[in-house]
Amino acid sequence: MSDHSSRFETLRTTSQLFRETTSSFTSNLAAFLFLSLLLFSFRTTVEDGTRHVTSFIDRDPSLKALLSRLDLSGTHTHAHDPHAHRHRVTSPDSLPRTPPPSPPKAFSPPHSQRERERKKENENENENENETIGLEKAQDVDRIVDFQFFIKGLELGRRDAATLFFLVSFLSAAYGWVILGFLVTYSLVLGIVFITILNDLLGRFSSFLGTVWEGSRLGLKRLSGFILMRWAVRDALTQILGLWYFGEIEDQYSFFKLFVRLKLMPFSIMSPWIRGYEKEISGFLFTWFLADTFVAFIFAVDAWVAIVDSRRTGREIMKEGCYLISTMLNQAIQIKCLEAIFCGSFVRWALARICGRFFAMVFQSIVEVYFMVAWLIFYFATRYRDASLQGRRFGRRELEGLIEGLR
Repeated sequence: MSDHSSRFETLRTTSQLFRETTSSFTSNLAAFLFLSLLLFSFRTTVEDGTRHVTSFIDRDPSLKALLSRLDLSGTHTHAHDPHAHRHRVTSPDSLPRTPPPSPPKAFSPPHSQRERERKKENENENENENETIGLEKAQDVDRIVDFQFFIKGLELGRRDAATLFFLVSFLSAAYGWVILGFLVTYSLVLGIVFITILNDLLGRFSSFLGTVWEGSRLGLKRLSGFILMRWAVRDALTQILGLWYFGEIEDQYSFFKLFVRLKLMPFSIMSPWIRGYEKEISGFLFTWFLADTFVAFIFAVDAWVAIVDSRRTGREIMKEGCYLISTMLNQAIQIKCLEAIFCGSFVRWALARICGRFFAMVFQSIVEVYFMVAWLIFYFATRYRDASLQGRRFGRRELEGLIEGLR
């Protein structure tokens, strides 16, 4: 394909984009199957690890009882007396003093009258000070009682506290490794996809190991920050929706199992299904599917924008990505809808029922790489259309310039 401008010019419809994607995918099938294997391995590790953690908690009655006994909602704290802060602490100094009877004013000298007035003022000041001291002491007592009731509400012994600390530390360390694995895996996969398709468009031959090395280095160098940002957005979205739908759950054990699954949803399509909360989970999954599809649509071509120009900030990358999508909006919506269907939980459930869970996960890993290729072809098509609108060319010379700029 010597004339790349005419090749991109034909990519106007969704069917033409998929035809070009299929051609590039099949011509580099070995490389893309290798990338599918990487995604499959990562997802299998995450989902199997999640099942092991939840099943371990189910099999350990002491740990299950500990999680069920935790009460962080404050139900064991005592109710405050609304008039507690009005009580005064009685002390001998704060008792009212009855002044001795005074002689009639007619026989009182002027200086004795002034002395009595000064004594009354001093007594009033002392009474106000005693009230202030009593209020502070009452507040201190309330704080001590609150803390004691909080400790009694947890009812954690030394052994339970050590078990809880170990569980939290283990889950935190495991979650950190999952984030690192996600970052490395997707950086490698996206970088290798970019180099493979670029070599295919230019007709350049490169060995399998050479392509993997060059793509891995490129992805780790230019995509790590973007992938971390995309994960942070999806994680925040998942937690907000989780609090909205599951914030009223009082069973701490069930809430903990939901929390573990929710934290891992940005890394896989594993559903947080727990018996007894079918209504809440169904609403959550429907809302999360729509919101996550929209977020993924916004980020659809941002990875390729970040690779081509590493000097852009995150805001500039998203702005450029949204602009390129708007140039071929109808095609982008169709691609995203098909991707959401084939990579979603419903297709996986159907394939797992018919062909088994292993086949379903392998199929969706291959389809995920296929749509990465489709979005990259879409990116080049939008770049060509944008250049044509501005009276510029986007062909072989520009693609070779991308290769030179990546080195």
